[in-house]
Order: sequence, then C-alpha cells, then structure tokens
Amino acid sequence: MRLYELFKDVKIRCFGVDLSEQVNNISSDSRKIEKGDVFVAINGESRDGNNYIEEAIENGAIAVVTDKRENYNRFPTVYVYDSREALSKMWNAYYNNPTRNIKVIAVTGTNGKTSCAYLIHSILRAANKGCGLISTIECLINDKKIEVHGGSDVSDALAKMTTPDPGLLYWIFNEMNKKGVEYIVMEASSHALSQKRLFGTNVYMGIFTNLSFEHLDYHKTMDEYYKAKRLLFDISKYGIVNIDDEYGQKIKHRYKKLYTASLKEKADFLGENIHFSNTGCTFLFNDRYDSVKIESRLIGKFVPNNIILACACARTLGIAHNIIKEGVYACNAIRGRMEKVYKDIIIDYAHTPEAMKGAIISLKEIYKNKRLTIVFGCGGDRDKGKRRVMGEIASEYCDKVIITSDNSRGEEAINIIREIEAGIKNTNYFIIEDREKAI
Repeated sequence: MRLYELFKDVKIRCFGVDLSEQVNNISSDSRKIEKGDVFVAINGESRDGNNYIEEAIENGAIAVVTDKRENYNRFPTVYVYDSREALSKMWNAYYNNPTRNIKVIAVTGTNGKTSCAYLIHSILRAANKGCGLISTIECLINDKKIEVHGGSDVSDALAKMTTPDPGLLYWIFNEMNKKGVEYIVMEASSHALSQKRLFGTNVYMGIFTNLSFEHLDYHKTMDEYYKAKRLLFDISKYGIVNIDDEYGQKIKHRYKKLYTASLKEKADFLGENIHFSNTGCTFLFNDRYDSVKIESRLIGKFVPNNIILACACARTLGIAHNIIKEGVYACNAIRGRMEKVYKDIIIDYAHTPEAMKGAIISLKEIYKNKRLTIVFGCGGDRDKGKRRVMGEIASEYCDKVIITSDNSRGEEAINIIREIEAGIKNTNYFIIEDREKAI
C-alpha cells in the first residue's frame, strides 16, 4: 500500500514526505516500529508519542503523523488535525474499509452494554443472519470465537478494554468481513469514543443504555462523560435511546433519526406488564404496529431495559416479532451478568454503585426469604469516589458483607479495601484480602 492511500479519508493540514512511498505497517508505539512503517504520535494519558518521534525514525519509520505543529519540518511528517482520528481512519484504509458493506450496531452506556449486545447477537442468529460480536467477554463470528496468535491477542485486549485499540479493532472487522457477516454488534466504551477509535467505522445503529457515576478518573465530570457517550450519535446513521434515563432524554432532544425505548412512558418501543421470578422475566413488547409477549431466562432488575433495546434494534432491522421472541429466549446466560453458577450463587460484574444496587435489589426481590451475602471489591486506578458509596450500598441492603481485592492495578489492595470499609454502616462484615479465600 502506498502512503497516500492511508490518508484518503484523513484531513491533512500539510505534509513534508513523499506520499508515493510504500508502507508496511502502522503503529503508535515507537518500540514496535520497523523499516517502512508509519508512526502515529498520540498524546496519551501517561505518555506523549511526540516525545518518541526520534526513536521511531531511528527504528525505520518512513513518516510520522502528528497533530503538533512544532514537529512539522523537523521530520518526514504528515501534519493532521487530530492524530487519534487519523489513526483510526488509517487503519480503516489499511484494511480497505472492512465495514463498508456491514451494518455495525454499537452499544454504549455505563451499564448493560454487554447484555444488550449479546441479546442483539442472539436475535440476529435466530434470524439466520451472519453476525459478528465484539464484547468485553469475547469476539465471535456467528457462534465461533475469533483467535489470533492462539487467541491471546484478542482475549488479552478485551480483558484490558471494552473496545479494542484501532489496530486490533480494524483487524477484527476485516476478519469478520472476510467471513461475510452482515452485521457486527459491538460495545462502544466512552474511552473508545473520546479517543475516536470508531471514526473510520460504518456505524449503522448507535444504542444508548444509561449513564451513571463511572470513569470520572478519566472524564473528570459527568458532563464530559456524557459528551463522550453522545459522540456515538455523531457517527451513527440511526440511533435507539433509553429515555427512562435522564441522559437518554438529553440525547433524544439533541439528535434526529433516533428511536426511543421505554418501560415507563410513551415511546417508539414500549415494555409493559413486567413480571420477575427466579427463573427470569416476562413482559409485553409494543411497537407502533403490534405487540409480542417476551420471555427471558436472564435474571435481574435491568434485564427488561436491555431486552427492550435489543428488541427495538431488531424491529428497526425488519426482524419479525416471532424471531425476536425466539432470539431473546435463546439467550439464557451471559457470563458475569447475574450469572447463576451454582444453586443460589450469583456472579455479577457490577462495577458501579447503580449496577451493584440494582443487582442486590433484584436478588432481594427474587429470594425474598433468604439472607444475602455479598463478596466484592473495587478496581485500582479507577474512580476512588465510588468505593465508599459501594460500601454504603452493600451494608444497607446485604445481611453479610465480605470486602476483598479486585484487580488493584497500581494501588495497594488493602488501601482500596479501607476506602470501601469507610462506607460500611452497622453490618456484619469481614475483610479478606485474598480473593480466592474470600470466595
């Protein structure tokens, strides 16, 4: 591929390099640059790639892409408006726009992204559609897991982030395109949106679940967090928004070509007569033309919220009610999402105060006459403000609380535990730092 081909969708300010040169690869890591590669200088959270341009040149970079004016003319440079956006669009060009004939469905929100994505994937499979899935848990082409280098590249990346970095993301898109999928369902994190990882993607449908206290270590304020989420609708052809959420209402009033979904008020898609049990839930799904009784084997307070968004998406894609009903019922378990692992032992990846409270209240309603014990911790190098709050919630609603470690990263696990403990009030609680022993 020639250098100029990488920039066909990138806004360039000016350049001081021969654009007809042959390109081998793209990287934003100067250590991985080899002869014939292009280095994209990204100003990250902890390091600025512009400080490593000379290393990239020494390693063989034929061109440097930067959005810092002072580096132009010092090196063989392509000076762009936004390096992050350029990186995504360059990878998209590198793989020849792999989503151009695919309808990408991107789900964003604080909670419910994974569940919603899995439900949509299940409905599309029930409709016999070729479908890829990119989730926090795994990547699938139809029902088969994607593997590269023994699966480690994909699984390791997904363990670190909800939405992969552009180099891996567009490789995955390309693999899915080669397999002829019609749809790709994916989770879109606020980090990915603010870092413009999807800006080379054909996003057909954007879906918003909800917004609550999370990632303020990165976004600083709820308003900035909300602005990152709503970027999805800047790049989506259509959108579906949960208007039971206050931020969903904001998005509704800001964008055209949006469908609305609700369990409470008048909307394009409405859920009514909700009934919960320890085996799942049922409700009536209504659109402007007809209604269907939905049965799900997933448990939890927020399950109907996720299902109605998935059903709404399916209806906008023209999928019949009977197929939607079949697809929802077929999705009987999602790993780490109110997952019943043995008798009355439930695992839920509730990493926000709202998600934890919802999970606990759901279980209290399902198991009315049973005592509830919770084992949990909080991740390191993330929002410290939510730790005390989650301690308060656990102590208010649970009969026994066991505080333990949970991926402390660069922090001391015991310090995180003490911050959680500060919120505990009048409850039978224990501190067991070793997670395996705690469980």
